[in-house]
Amino acid sequence: MKTYIVGHKNPDTDSIVSAIALSELEKKLGKDYLPARAGDLNRETEFVLKRFGFEIPEIIPAGEKEVILVDHNEPSQIHENIKENEIKTIFDHHKLGGLSTNKAISIRVKPLGSTSTIIAKLFKDKNIEPSKEVAGILIAGIISDTLNFTSPTNRDVDRKMAEELNIIAGLNLDEFGTEMFKAKSDISGIDTRELISMDYKIFDMKGKKVGIGVWETVLPEVILEREQEILKELEKKKQSDSVGLIYFAAVDIINYKSSLFVVGDEEKVVAEKAFGVKVENSLAELEGIVSRKSQIAPPIETAL
Repeated sequence: MKTYIVGHKNPDTDSIVSAIALSELEKKLGKDYLPARAGDLNRETEFVLKRFGFEIPEIIPAGEKEVILVDHNEPSQIHENIKENEIKTIFDHHKLGGLSTNKAISIRVKPLGSTSTIIAKLFKDKNIEPSKEVAGILIAGIISDTLNFTSPTNRDVDRKMAEELNIIAGLNLDEFGTEMFKAKSDISGIDTRELISMDYKIFDMKGKKVGIGVWETVLPEVILEREQEILKELEKKKQSDSVGLIYFAAVDIINYKSSLFVVGDEEKVVAEKAFGVKVENSLAELEGIVSRKSQIAPPIETAL
C-alpha cells in the first residue's frame, strides 16, 4: 500500500514544500513515501519549485492508501480523496481542529511559524542533512509563512532553522524573500474567483462554517481595484460553499496591515465586534493585522 504526504486544500508554499521535504527525509530513512498536493499551486509556490528544480506533485489520488497530513488537521481542509481511516500521522503548526479517527495516530503539532520549521527540525533530530535543494524549499516555506520573519506567528526557532538550512542552501535570504513576494503579488491573468479562492480555508467555529480567504501582496492597490468584483464573487462563494460567514483579506506585507472585504450584515456585525473597527463600504481596515492564523480567525471565532 502506498503512503502519501499531503497538505491542505488551496495549498500554499509551506504546505507543498513540507510534503516534498518530508518525503526526502523518509526516503533517507528507507521509506518510499510520495509527496502529493490537494489543489492548484499559487505563483509563489510555482516560483519556488522551479527555482530549486522540483516537479509539481500529483493530486492526492482516490483509492486505498495511507496518508500523512502536513500543515493542517481541520476536516474541512482535508482533500475529498482522503478518508479519515487512511490518516496515520499529522505534522502541523495550527490549532487542533476537531479531526476524529477510528484508531490512534501519531501527531506532532508545534506552535511555530511554519510546518517547514517542524520538518527541518526532524532532519536535525535524526542527524540527517537535507539536500541543498530541499534546504532551499524549506527556507522558502519558513519565509512564506512567517512573512520573512515579521508575522506575529514567527518564533526565534523559525529564524534559527532558516539560518541553519542556509548554511546548506547558500541563499541571500532578503533577496530571496523579495523574489518570492514579487511572484506572490502577480495577479495578471488570474480572475477574481480564483483570486479569492487560492488561499482560502473553511473553519468550524462554534458550530458555524466560516470561510476566510487571504492574498498576501506587496501591491495591495491592484487587489483593491477589484473591490466590486471581489464582493460579488464572495457572495457567490458563500452560497456555493454553504458557509455561514465569509471574508477575504488583502494583506499588505510591506505596510503590515490588511483590508478586510465584508459582504453581509452578519459579517459586518461580527467583524466590527472582532476587530473594534467600523466597516465602511464593505471594507474594514485592519492596522497591524497580517496573519489569518493568529490575528484574523481567532477574533472572529471569539466574536461569534
